[in-house]
Amino acid sequence: MRQKTGMKTSVSKSAQVKTAPKRNGSPPRQIDRGPLPGYYGYNLRIAQVAVFENFAKIVGRLADRMGELTPGRFSLLMLLKHNPGINQTDLSRAVGLDKSTLTPALDQLERKGLIIRERTANDRRTYALSLSEKGEALLADLTAKVERHEENIVAALSGAERAALLRLLKKISRSLGSGAVE
Repeated sequence: MRQKTGMKTSVSKSAQVKTAPKRNGSPPRQIDRGPLPGYYGYNLRIAQVAVFENFAKIVGRLADRMGELTPGRFSLLMLLKHNPGINQTDLSRAVGLDKSTLTPALDQLERKGLIIRERTANDRRTYALSLSEKGEALLADLTAKVERHEENIVAALSGAERAALLRLLKKISRSLGSGAVE
């Protein structure tokens, strides 16, 4: 099923060519995407961009309370809610990021007062991470919006297609070595 995107589609010998909407009265430029439309990674990336745009649209003003509000930050908050006291190593494994990438995100969440870092008694180099009361409140507000966003993502799919999509995405992640899937 093809959704309306505001773009006209025509077929060239090498690939689909989409016509961008007119700007300032100039004729639209024809874009030849070459083999990209047949690449899985390209299509995953295009879908990711659309998902992030929808996330930003649905979440809206909550971003002001959190700063860089992304699906990844939401995942961190959700994991901290369900795993209070988790350390950064285990959290990085759960989200599929290395600790050096995760640290700036945690720093930002801590500055916003959304998480608490406490040194562990048995290893003073390790922090136990958990949500603050402010983080719990934000996550409660955010969860309802994210659930609406999730429904938007799969609105065009049947129940069977939704289940197949989820299964296949997890299978791809596992096959590429991600430890972030169950």
